[in-house]
Amino acid sequence: MKRLILTAVLVFLGTAAFTLSDAAKLSDENEEFSAPVYVRNQQGDQLLKLSLGLVFPMNFPDAESLFHTDKHQLSLGGVGTIGYHYFLTGNIALGFDVGFGFNKTIGRHIFEYVPILFSATYQPVWKKLEFPLSLNIGFAWESCGTDNYFPGLAVKPEAGVHFRINESWSVGLEGSWMILPQFCEWYDTGKNYTGHFFTLAAAARYYF
Repeated sequence: MKRLILTAVLVFLGTAAFTLSDAAKLSDENEEFSAPVYVRNQQGDQLLKLSLGLVFPMNFPDAESLFHTDKHQLSLGGVGTIGYHYFLTGNIALGFDVGFGFNKTIGRHIFEYVPILFSATYQPVWKKLEFPLSLNIGFAWESCGTDNYFPGLAVKPEAGVHFRINESWSVGLEGSWMILPQFCEWYDTGKNYTGHFFTLAAAARYYF
């Protein structure tokens, strides 16, 4: 009887070990040959964007003066943006952004601007990386000291790279060239200025 029980136990243990070995091999094969799953946007997807970054005035009087003390008319500043975008297809989206930016002037005043921009975006994707390319056009409220200008034209081509963390979130960097032309002479005796600003911002996007 003892030999019979021992034989049954050995057979059971051998069968279990063989079964576990086959399961482990099958798991390894699945891991080896299964392709990674990447998140892809679809028609009807939406996103909310928040970005914070730096603003480099490029023509006050020139880009080089920004890096020399007391030679520039506008200093390095900051900008924040919130936006909403809707995907017409998996790669094309329309939306709008509202921002707030500022730069300190040589006279210790603050040049402030609030651009409200309508956006068209084409976004190619590679694995977990997204490359949004946008053209933003709209208007801006501009203020410096007691002088105000509204509405001002605002144009901002923008490019970025984002890493898709999961289905709902991505983080990345975005760079843009913001152009703020003025047309004061059309309806006032003031002087026209055209501001060129390079922005570099960290951004987070929530998809839903």
